[in-house]
Amino acid sequence: MKKLYPIILFVLSCGSSNQNSEAIKQKELELKERELNLREREIQAMETNKKSQPNKSQEANKKAKRELRYLYYANGGIVGYFDDGTVTGCPRCDFSKSNILAMFKAKPHATYTVERDGSLMLSNGTREIPNANDDRGWALIDFKWNQKVPQY
Repeated sequence: MKKLYPIILFVLSCGSSNQNSEAIKQKELELKERELNLREREIQAMETNKKSQPNKSQEANKKAKRELRYLYYANGGIVGYFDDGTVTGCPRCDFSKSNILAMFKAKPHATYTVERDGSLMLSNGTREIPNANDDRGWALIDFKWNQKVPQY
């Protein structure tokens, strides 16, 4: 009977180690499940935050992007009136696509407001009246092109 005793202990110890390993596996599965649930909640919270708050880089791009609203050209140069209320001029510049694009990067020298009658009141007190039928050189009035821009 002495020979059977070590075998019985071995069988009992193997049985208890199987129970321990199953319990450990169960705990590991529970921990993984909790971790996955936490990640899901974090992702959902991030998505709701993105929806409720606009992206700062998108706001910066909107602010940085100006559109040309009015454009006046003459022998003395071109003057651009942008949608953000700023005025940028290019003295001694020809009426061309490259000069118009350069005005987007130039520093504004004045501001303006659009009056009820459609005239432009500049910050220095002068008033400009854009008129498409006038021969004075209004190429763009309220986002509508009246003259085709030379591409050179």
